Amino acid sequence: MRKNSFVILCACFLVFALLRYPQAMLEAGAKSVTLWFQQVLPSLFPFMVACGLLLRMGTAEMAGEWLKPLMKPLFGLPGIAAFPFFLGIFSGYPMGAKITASLYEEKKITLSQAEHILTFCNNPGPLFLVGTVGAAFFHAPFWGYIFLFSCFFGAIATGILFRLFYATKSVNNFAAYQKASPPSITECLPQTIADSIDTIAQIGGYIILFGVAVEALKQTGIFHLLGRIFSFLPFSEEFICAMSGGILEMTNGAFLLSSAPDNLLFRLSAACMLVAFGGLSILCQTFGVLRNVPIKKSLYIGAKICNSLCSGLIFFVLAPFLEKYAQKTVPTIAILAETAFSIPIFYIKSSIFFFVCALIFSIYQRR
Repeated sequence: MRKNSFVILCACFLVFALLRYPQAMLEAGAKSVTLWFQQVLPSLFPFMVACGLLLRMGTAEMAGEWLKPLMKPLFGLPGIAAFPFFLGIFSGYPMGAKITASLYEEKKITLSQAEHILTFCNNPGPLFLVGTVGAAFFHAPFWGYIFLFSCFFGAIATGILFRLFYATKSVNNFAAYQKASPPSITECLPQTIADSIDTIAQIGGYIILFGVAVEALKQTGIFHLLGRIFSFLPFSEEFICAMSGGILEMTNGAFLLSSAPDNLLFRLSAACMLVAFGGLSILCQTFGVLRNVPIKKSLYIGAKICNSLCSGLIFFVLAPFLEKYAQKTVPTIAILAETAFSIPIFYIKSSIFFFVCALIFSIYQRR
């Protein structure tokens, strides 16, 4: 009972907020549903289906053979570990974790290897970093590319650091797993679609839940109270509230940081740390897709904190030298329009084209 007391308290608080501020909570829930339906579902679901097909058709093994000379010296992992890492960077949360879970469930990697891969494979995607955080929030797409660069190398640094925990555990069992013949497209497509629908529904539930939770904290004044408590820090109350909200849900935190009155370098570095960590919402989404993988959750959270610190430090060091290249402020309406429509359409089409080509190549190679 004691272990669940905090969860019970949070649930009671959420029920109270729903009854006390019904209009605001309803609007927050509606916004979260819109975000999931218009942004997450059309962009992430095709990735899940395509990645699932590639995994079941044996493309991960082929990519592992090609990238083995890169992954083994850096991380002490088989080449197949590059598949969730690069696709996780390309498609964003929580695809890196989803692909790693699929590799483990299909017995293509060991549990130790899965835990090591998860320390650096689950990261924010370029569309979110460049289009949403860089362009829409901070009015400069250039900063989005620096976010992407920092998160990418922050993840690599984390993977190398956490190699120390798995130096004696990581065994290359890749050769033993690649002999199984892949199923036909008619066999694996229905299973892949069903699995992707289940995962995307889970993600939608977490987005709605945490969107409502953040609004509840706003309405009850808890964010304002935290700002007053930590007023001794050399940051504004808006900055502290943004960081508090970002620990729960990174998108809301990054948006609030963009309008805080603090130094731009501090705000950008803090935003980079938030998106690299992901927040409790992303953690819950990740643990949801990893429900069949018995990983040590505390070690994964420690890895995300390390990833956040490494990414923020890289950004903090690079930003002063690159600030002169940042684009000037542009109209927010134009950026939001581009982010909401132009970028996703191009992004989805190019991604689908890439995956279709890879799938055709995989089927051809298996003949």
